[in-house]
Amino acid sequence: MLKYHGHLYDFWSNELLDYKFPESVSTGQREGLHEYYHSESNNLAQGFGDQLPACREKFFQELNIHVGTISWTCILPGRVIPTHNDLFYKLRKKHSVEVDDCIRYLVFLQDWELGHMVEFEERPITKWKKGDVWMFDHLSYHCAANTSNNNFITCQVNTFAEQ
Repeated sequence: MLKYHGHLYDFWSNELLDYKFPESVSTGQREGLHEYYHSESNNLAQGFGDQLPACREKFFQELNIHVGTISWTCILPGRVIPTHNDLFYKLRKKHSVEVDDCIRYLVFLQDWELGHMVEFEERPITKWKKGDVWMFDHLSYHCAANTSNNNFITCQVNTFAEQ
């Protein structure tokens, strides 16, 4: 269930300029992946929840979300996130919900540039504009890579699927 959700106006760029990502997280999504993906040399820079600037609350407001989790992810040049599906670990742990009840909003925090790649099964996403929002669930296998010379930064907002 991959779906274009719409566009948010830019309310984060000023806070993003000076943001220092506090976490270094492995891109290895599953056991058995090639050892490279579990190495420090392929880690992502991330910030979660209260580690993010104050504008984090505005993402919830603009997406009309009352309960959820949020993170910013920076894929450094030359890094790859292998094909995987999201299991919504933090959201499920915090709210005791099943994975079938979870969805993710992927917000692009920068305009697309050559070398920034996101692909869902049979659907590459390119040429996005800053603020474009895509929605997907745990069945949506996807991957991402940064083969450019600049950081590739996104926001992920996780919440519950509409019942």
